[in-house]
Amino acid sequence: MRIVTNQELSTYKVLPFDLYTENKGKIFEAGEVLTPGKLIMLKNYVRIYTEEFNNEGDEKGASKNPTHDKKAAASIVNFSFDSLDANDFETVVNKDAYLKMEIQIKIKYYYKKVQDLLNNGYYEEGLLKLNSLVNIIRTEIYKQLHKCGKGSQLRFLGEYELCHPLNVAVISGLIAQKLDFSSKAIDQVILSGLLHDIGKTRIDLPDSQALITMNEHEVKEHTVLGYRMIKDEFELPEVIANVALQHHENNDGSGYPQGLSNDYISEYSQIVNVANYYDNLAFNRTHTPVANNKQALRTMLEVGTKRFSAKMLYTFIHMFKYDDSKDFNDMVV
Repeated sequence: MRIVTNQELSTYKVLPFDLYTENKGKIFEAGEVLTPGKLIMLKNYVRIYTEEFNNEGDEKGASKNPTHDKKAAASIVNFSFDSLDANDFETVVNKDAYLKMEIQIKIKYYYKKVQDLLNNGYYEEGLLKLNSLVNIIRTEIYKQLHKCGKGSQLRFLGEYELCHPLNVAVISGLIAQKLDFSSKAIDQVILSGLLHDIGKTRIDLPDSQALITMNEHEVKEHTVLGYRMIKDEFELPEVIANVALQHHENNDGSGYPQGLSNDYISEYSQIVNVANYYDNLAFNRTHTPVANNKQALRTMLEVGTKRFSAKMLYTFIHMFKYDDSKDFNDMVV
C-alpha cells in the first residue's frame, strides 16, 4: 500500500481509489465526491493509504515511501545542485544580497525540487537531498559571511513558500554558529529550520496575507502535524521534530500548542522562533508592518523576552549592523 498525502487528495474532485487507515480500516471508497468537509476530516489522520502494491504484487519489502513507477521516479529524483541551470527557473532575487544571483536562483530551484520530492511521497530521496541542501547552505552561503554586514543581505526574496524556510534555516544556523554549537548541532538546526513549517503541507492555508490569522485552530495545527511527519514519517530525531512542534512557543508561556515557557522550550526551537519571527516580519506576515530591516529589528527588541529567549534574541541582534534602513521592496529584481 502507499501513503496518500493531503496535497494529492486536494487535486481530486472524485476519489479515484479506496482510502484506508494504517490498520487497513476503510475510510472512503473510490467514486466518493471529495467535498471540503471530507478533506478537512481526512487531515485528522496521521497517515492515509491507498491499496496500490509494488511490482512483486505484495507488500513484502515495501518501504514506508509510496510505491512509484521507476521511470517517473527517475525523472523527479535525478538532479543535483551542480547540474541545475539557473536559466531554467524563473524567480526574483535579492539584488542587495552578497550571494551571486545565479547561486540564489539555484538554491531556490534546488529547494523547490526537494519540496516536490517530499510532497510526492519520496521521503528517503527528499531527505537525502535536504541533507545535501544543509551542506550547500554551509558551503555556498556561510563562506561568504565576511561580505555580509546587514540582515537584509542574508534573505532570499520572492515566493514565501520557498524563501521563508530557506531564510529561517540560514539565520538559525548562523545563530547556532555564533553560540559555538558543534558542527553536527549546527547542521541539525539548519535542517530544523528547513522543516519547521512542513506541517503546513497537510492543511489548507489561507491567502497570502494570512499569517495574521494564526490564532485559528486549523492553522495552529501545523505544529502538531509537522512534529508527527518529521518523527513518524521521516523518522528524524526528536530534537528536529520538536522544532516543528515548538517554534511558536513563547518565552512567557503565551505561545502554542503547549504553552511552554523559558527552558521548557528546546534550544533549537528558541533559535528558530527568533529567525521565524524576523523573516515573517520582513515578509509582512505579522500584525506589525515593517518597511525595512531596521524596523524589523526594533520591533523584535520591543517584543523582547516576552516572546524570545534573551540569549537567542541578542545573539541574533548583535550579528548585524542595526542601521539597515533600505526598503525591502527596493531589494527585489
